[in-house]
Amino acid sequence: MSDNNESKKLDLLTRDEILRGIVFIFSLTLIFISFSSTDFTFGILSLLVSIFFFVILFWKGPIAVEPTYLLERYSDNFAYYLDKGELYLCNSFNATKKSEKVLVSVGYNFCLVMFFVVPIDLFFQEWTEDPNSLLLYQQFLTWVIYVIESAFGIGVTISGEYSTRLVYDDMIDFDIVSECTGLHETLFLSLLILCFRGVKPIVRVKWAIYAIIFIFIENLIRIISGYPLIHKFGVSTWETFHYFWWHTGQYALIMSLFVLWIMVVAGNPKNKSIKINFVE
Repeated sequence: MSDNNESKKLDLLTRDEILRGIVFIFSLTLIFISFSSTDFTFGILSLLVSIFFFVILFWKGPIAVEPTYLLERYSDNFAYYLDKGELYLCNSFNATKKSEKVLVSVGYNFCLVMFFVVPIDLFFQEWTEDPNSLLLYQQFLTWVIYVIESAFGIGVTISGEYSTRLVYDDMIDFDIVSECTGLHETLFLSLLILCFRGVKPIVRVKWAIYAIIFIFIENLIRIISGYPLIHKFGVSTWETFHYFWWHTGQYALIMSLFVLWIMVVAGNPKNKSIKINFVE
């Protein structure tokens, strides 16, 4: 955080702001429900309802506010209680020197991230264990790949009970299962960025969106590259590469991107949040 401390009276969240927060979380939950629905109509309906709530929350409606306003209000309130927890630890460990406070702060922030990110990550893995647990998104991803490959003249059609199988004219078929969507990796990286304290909230949100877009494109390239790799090196070589990248390379990429983000973005002084001493 910046050394430019400010003092400010903490305005607790109002009932309307808490309601807006609940609506926001509910809308995000509906998106996840829509992606994981095995019924296409219900999935689309859930997605449309989610979009409707986002519209009345941030565009038009009796509770509509600017997204940045709601973000700042929640950030200020969370920051106050998190800072109190960090101060309590510093006092408990009698950390008076700057180096001691930094050590406590690093440990505290690491535990906070793990406490928040790991349970969500494990829950997501458990929830999406079934091969078709993200069916609507799988169908969307299959269609995107089909459109791109068809544009390059590749003979491919969409088939299968759930329309998630890519059938090629001149090689093995691809089944786009839930693990192929890259949503787990997307969630993990975006949460790491969002939970990183000391960086302006709007900067974290912006780069979390960038991370979502990047992983989506990287995942498309990974799947589409299977066609030329199989033709050039054979199925067994591609399967070895696919296994290695999915179980090792993908996570190495995510952690490398996160470390790079910390060094370049979080380490930039203009992106650091101003330390505010809130008073209730």
